[in-house]
Amino acid sequence: MNELFEEQFRFNLESSPNWEQGAAHREMITGYLIGMAGEKRGRLCILGAGNCNDLNLKRLLHAFSEIHLVDIDEVALEYAVQSQSLENESSIFLHKSDLTGVGQQLAAWGAKDSSADSNLTEIISQLSKPAKLNLPGSFDVICSTCLLSQLVHLAVKAVGDTHSRFEELMIAIRYQHVQTMIDLIGEEGAGLLVSDFVSSASAPDLLQIPDDQFEQYLSQLLSSRNFFHGVHPGVLLSLLVGNAPLANQVRDVEMLRPWRWNLGSRQYAIAAIQFYSLKRD
Repeated sequence: MNELFEEQFRFNLESSPNWEQGAAHREMITGYLIGMAGEKRGRLCILGAGNCNDLNLKRLLHAFSEIHLVDIDEVALEYAVQSQSLENESSIFLHKSDLTGVGQQLAAWGAKDSSADSNLTEIISQLSKPAKLNLPGSFDVICSTCLLSQLVHLAVKAVGDTHSRFEELMIAIRYQHVQTMIDLIGEEGAGLLVSDFVSSASAPDLLQIPDDQFEQYLSQLLSSRNFFHGVHPGVLLSLLVGNAPLANQVRDVEMLRPWRWNLGSRQYAIAAIQFYSLKRD
């Protein structure tokens, strides 16, 4: 049993009844994806789809010819299509996959001798390569839905955020994930990186702040370093602009206005970055 994955499985199970509370969040993501689809009804891939409470799959089927849902939690994926009455929909494909490729190694490292630095070096080295997801070809639109914070959390649970190499591991996970998104986009396709970056657990006023003060409130949280490890929106944006290594693979990078996600017992602030791939020779 992989205890790192088991925690995510529990989260998916506990959050599955929150369809109604997450309506605004779901409509934001669904709306952006439909806008990115254009008129050609291409192929959509969702990384970290989970139970799909943040996606209106029926609306998306009108915009895309195929929808591919990818997650380590196969039970959550099956729940996703069943809960939206789409279990017999031939245009939706479910893919069980470790989206880092190192989940088992991280779990084993955390369970054994945490001084085995050579094993951690091997894990970081593996993260320098694209994850092997075995997905069918490239996609017209790819979206990562609040997955990156979960991937970084694997490192927190396995290694601990005080470990001398935690930051190196976190950076490797983050870079690999964004590179994986870019690699999966077809020619002139689009990507949407959606990330939760702070919750009401550390920012209890998150839900009460008026809309016209929300962005200023978030800026104050970020300035005081109140955000999840590795997903500061400004840092994520910096991976895709300027002289960053990934910037020469994308165009029209845009940070979208932040919004809130009500997950019942907890609320989250959400950042999203939209980008497009370059033409490939």
